[in-house]
Amino acid sequence: MTRRAICSVSCVALLTFFSATNAQGQQPHRSVTEVSMKNIVEGVLLVIMLAGAIGGVWNRLKLGKGIGLRFIQYIGLTVLVPIIVILSLEGRISQEMTGAIAAAAVGAVLAGIGKDE
Repeated sequence: MTRRAICSVSCVALLTFFSATNAQGQQPHRSVTEVSMKNIVEGVLLVIMLAGAIGGVWNRLKLGKGIGLRFIQYIGLTVLVPIIVILSLEGRISQEMTGAIAAAAVGAVLAGIGKDE
């Protein structure tokens, strides 16, 4: 089950990163040596997302603990925030939608923080 979760998170991250198109729906023409700051930021976010998800699962397995509420909140923030930023940078979602999705994601993850302590 853990391996399946890691594979699904990795597939979503890779599809989000590599399915970028411009506003007209065409693949942008890039030379091999052209690297923009947007590509660097997206690559860093992809690494953060994968490292956070894989590191979190590895930590749970190493400590022999199960998947609890805090771990789900951690994975939610580690994976959702970079995906939202990448989609926004690629122009797939508008600025208003980015703010609404980010607020909803953070609000849902942080809503029950004080109740379970």
